[in-house]
Amino acid sequence: MRKSWWIAGALLALLAPSSGGAAAAPAAGPPGDEGTKPRALPPGEVAPVESPRAAGGREPAAGRPAEGAAGDAGARADGVAPPGPFPLPDNLPDRARFVVVKLHDEVSLGMAAFIERVTGALEPGDVLVLDINTFGGRVDAAVAIRDALLHAEDRGARVVAYVNPRAISAGALISLAADVIVVSPGSTIGAATPVQVGQGGDMQPVGEKVVSYMRQEMRATAEARGRNGDIAEAMVDPDAEVPGLDEKGKTLTLDGKLALDWGIASFEAKHLDDVFAGLGYGGDDRPYTVIRKSWSWAEKLAGWLSSSTISAVLMSLGMLGIMIGLYTGGSPIALGLGGTCLALFFFGHHVVDLAGIEDVLLFLAGVGLIVVEFVVPGHIVFGVAGLLLVLVSLFLGLIDFDKVDFAVQWEAGYVSRALSTVFGSILATVALAVAAFKFLPDTRLGRGLMLDARIDARAADRAGDAAEALVGAVGTAATDLRPAGKVAIAGKRYDARAETGYIEAGTPVQVVRRESFYVVVRPRRDGEVA
Repeated sequence: MRKSWWIAGALLALLAPSSGGAAAAPAAGPPGDEGTKPRALPPGEVAPVESPRAAGGREPAAGRPAEGAAGDAGARADGVAPPGPFPLPDNLPDRARFVVVKLHDEVSLGMAAFIERVTGALEPGDVLVLDINTFGGRVDAAVAIRDALLHAEDRGARVVAYVNPRAISAGALISLAADVIVVSPGSTIGAATPVQVGQGGDMQPVGEKVVSYMRQEMRATAEARGRNGDIAEAMVDPDAEVPGLDEKGKTLTLDGKLALDWGIASFEAKHLDDVFAGLGYGGDDRPYTVIRKSWSWAEKLAGWLSSSTISAVLMSLGMLGIMIGLYTGGSPIALGLGGTCLALFFFGHHVVDLAGIEDVLLFLAGVGLIVVEFVVPGHIVFGVAGLLLVLVSLFLGLIDFDKVDFAVQWEAGYVSRALSTVFGSILATVALAVAAFKFLPDTRLGRGLMLDARIDARAADRAGDAAEALVGAVGTAATDLRPAGKVAIAGKRYDARAETGYIEAGTPVQVVRRESFYVVVRPRRDGEVA
């Protein structure tokens, strides 16, 4: 996996002053199709579509426009006539099991995980029917769904996209990956120009690399199914032109009738039952069964946990819990809450195929180095290296370089969004930590977590007097204080900070005062009475 190389680079960066690499160009289509794809048409040429019988395809049994209906628009002024509805495959099974799923939401990584699970369970003779109604969504999620649909053929299954009533942007790419496209009355398909959300929430155009990538994905997908790649390109690029259908300067969106006229869709259906009938099923000669699939609880939870807002909250609370737990000498409550939040973060992103086991191991390695810094303070290298590993693991858990090239994700805004989420969470964690260390020690909850609560229980007879009882106590610096470290007093270790300067390990010290969760000490002078 490409992410593994990124992780290896992150580890090497901690040991070497520089490193380099190159991003691989995105593939134009699914592996193994190089010898079977129709040839790419030159700009301006319209792919001829033979009649279903001449092409060896099956003519729809119901729902298809009457003979000659595709010519209602007539031959265009430039002499280019629409080719007519797209023919049905001639090898549909005699007995079909329709697996119906609804795609009626934003195209997300959770949806991609769901479709990958469904397609992975298809059996020979199955027909996957996608009931599509979406305005689009993430490019990487759409590409993952597209790849899964194209490879359904490897399992001996067919895919039908029922545009009911719209397949816009990423939905258009998903629809073009189907063997058969069926349109509902008043449906639309197209408008696949990628955009990104600006800081003010408004839609902004993306860079040329993203447009070029999406244009080629649309063309490759359409041609993999035998459709006109020029029409697919025109749905992305306003500079693309399809004679007789679309002119330069406009992004192409087809209504249901145009999708039928120009060989994108095969027939129209008002309901799912009409889809089955239009494919030729019904009666004793061609029976069928219907199975409806829905998201599992894990996919629903993962889709919610992997949203940008929830991800940021989980990261902030997780890092805050670990920070409080370490500063309080291993409070199980704080460490447990922090660990649970981070476990939920990685669980959600693992289910949607963003975070892998390597990301989790990288995070645990970073936390381990930070723990070493707290247990044996003064070696700042461990703390810095641990923090860098944690940041890299969280960033990699938000992005996937295997489906979409890094340069494309950079221009699409996914990389900057992931960086903003990580560093925004860090700032929130710092702010929450400052507030927690300032106000929690004086609350009942804080006394259950902070250092002075443990001192209360062990070093004094009355609650609330223990920390103050340490003031004036003498002990020894258990570690170097630069200025933070550990001191040993009456056989117990406490978090401490030097009042001024640096105190070497083994130096006699005296507690001057307490501050929040630690005690402030100074070197004890020779002959000084405690």
